[in-house]
This record gives sequence, structure tokens and C-alpha cells, in this order.
Amino acid sequence: MPEEMLERHVLPEVQIAPEESLVPPAPPDGLDTVLYEHDARDARADLRRQIAAMELALGRLFGSAFPRKGIDFAVPGMGGPRLLSVDELEKVRDALLGRIQDVKADLHDYAAVEEANRELIEEMTADPASHKWVRVYNEDIGEPGCKHWHAKPRWGPLGLLMGWWRVKISSGCPLAEGLRPPEPLMATKRQRRKRRRPRTARPAGQAPPATPKPAAARRRRAPGDRPPALWGDFPLTEIVIFIGLVLLVVGFFIPPPQGFVMIAVGLVLGSLAGLELSIREHFTAYRSHTLLLSAAVGVPIFGALFVATKLSPAVCLAAGLVAFGGAAWFFTSAFRRRSGGALYRFSG
Repeated sequence: MPEEMLERHVLPEVQIAPEESLVPPAPPDGLDTVLYEHDARDARADLRRQIAAMELALGRLFGSAFPRKGIDFAVPGMGGPRLLSVDELEKVRDALLGRIQDVKADLHDYAAVEEANRELIEEMTADPASHKWVRVYNEDIGEPGCKHWHAKPRWGPLGLLMGWWRVKISSGCPLAEGLRPPEPLMATKRQRRKRRRPRTARPAGQAPPATPKPAAARRRRAPGDRPPALWGDFPLTEIVIFIGLVLLVVGFFIPPPQGFVMIAVGLVLGSLAGLELSIREHFTAYRSHTLLLSAAVGVPIFGALFVATKLSPAVCLAAGLVAFGGAAWFFTSAFRRRSGGALYRFSG
């Protein structure tokens, strides 16, 4: 055996490659690629958590602000659907924080105004005469509904003259009305019966039967009856006269100035009731009231000129007499046309 084959050669060791790692090796110095940038997932998750908490707080503020209006809860977005960067998430968070602060400031202002309006309602209820015609709505105190508090006189003009003020609370929102029923597609039973009614033949030359008139058209005023009022049988004139008499009687026992006001209101009510009756009887030719109606025109004109102007009493009296004469001519002509030529009539 040759000696070369018996010699033992030293072979180099085989280098086994290490197992591949899931983490890429560090890049060489000076090579800054996106793959090896710092991972911002933790910062992005924390920003999303802050944004969710602020959105929840803004939603609760929106719910607590109802029914107040005019508060801006909108927050501008960053564009379409995409993965926002850390900078964009920070802008959204800052916008939410600023909106929450603005909403809290607006709600604080609303609360101050609403508390002042609640105190105003208490003051109105305690002293309605010092808050005449003031009206406070539910919206002014931050509550839903249509209720309102209104300081107004009791019994209308009479309470206004007498100083009887009160706070009236409305009954709330009006009830919703239902839809109108649809029109019937088929004729009603009465219409079908009317169509099937047979027509009787009428001889030639015979006039058609007279159509019966309603009871209201058949009624006529008798010659001696007083002309009816526009409101029918309701005794409005008598009620007004009765109220005027009651105010006159009560006014004599109440100290001034309320007593004088009650007497004046009673005189005015009685005069208006008598004037309405005179106009009704005069223009229906039942009885002439030329002098009374002419005086109702001339005397107020004389009084208005004498009180409101600086004219001399003679000029005011002359103007009143001219108005009296013109009104007398007008009422006389009207009565003559309605009565068929008569100038006057003292009884119906």
C-alpha cells in the first residue's frame, strides 16, 4: 500500500448555517429604510384609546344638553377611510379636547341663563303686577315641552283697568290632529237610493211643485217685534248692561282710584249696549234714534279736540256741532230709505 494512502490528511470543519430568525438583522449603518423604522403601534393604540374616551365624554355632553339648541358638537375628520398616522391621531385628539371645552363653556352659559329665568318665574308668581306681559317658555329654563308662564290681567280689559294681574300657566303643547279620512270610492247608500228614485210624469202645462223652504227662511219678523241682534237669541246686550250696573253700584262703595275706574267702566259698558240697540233699531226702521246717534258722533269729537289740542273752546264746539249736523243728516237719510219715506218713528 502506498504511503500516500496511509497518510491521514487533516480536513477543515464544516460550518453549519444557523437557523433563520423571524427578526431581521439590524441594517448596516447609514441605511434608514421604512422596514427598520421605530414601531409606533403602542403610541397609536394609546391615542385611539384617548380618542374613544373623549368621544364618549362628548356624547354624554350631547345627551345632557337636550333640548338645548345651537351647540356645535361637530369635530372635523382627517379624510377618507384609511390608517391614520400618529400625527393625524394627535390632531383628532386635540380637536376633540377643544370641542369638549367649548361645549362645557356653552352649557355653563346656558345654565346661568336658565337659573336666572327660574328666579324670574318665582318673582313673577310672587308679584305679577311688577312683571306685566312677561312670558317665560320651557325652552328658557332648559326643559322640553310647550309650557310657558305669562303675566297677564285677569278678565281681560276689565282686569287691566282694575290692576288684577296674575301668572297664567299654559296647558302645554296642542294635541296632534289625525289624518283626514280618505274620500269614499263608492257612492253612499243615500246617493244610490236617490239615483234609483223613480220620476213621476207631470202633465203638460202643470208647474213643478214648490220646494219647501227651511224653517229659518220661513220665519219673518212680525210688525211689532224688535229687530233681532246679529248674535241671535243670546242675551249679550242684557248681560253687558247688567255688568255695567253692577260695576256702577260696587264702584260707589270702593275707595278711589279703583272705585272711579269701576264707575267709568260701568258707564262705558252701559253706553255701548245702549248704542248697539239704538243702531239696530234705527237702521231697521223700527224706531228712529237720530239725535242720540248724532250726539254719539259729535260729543266725542268735541271732547277729543278740547282735551288733546290747544284750540279755543268756541272752535272745538263749532267742530262738534258740524260733526253733529253731518251725522244727523246721514242718519235721517238712512232712516228715510229704510222706512219708506218717514222722517222719524217713536214706536215700533
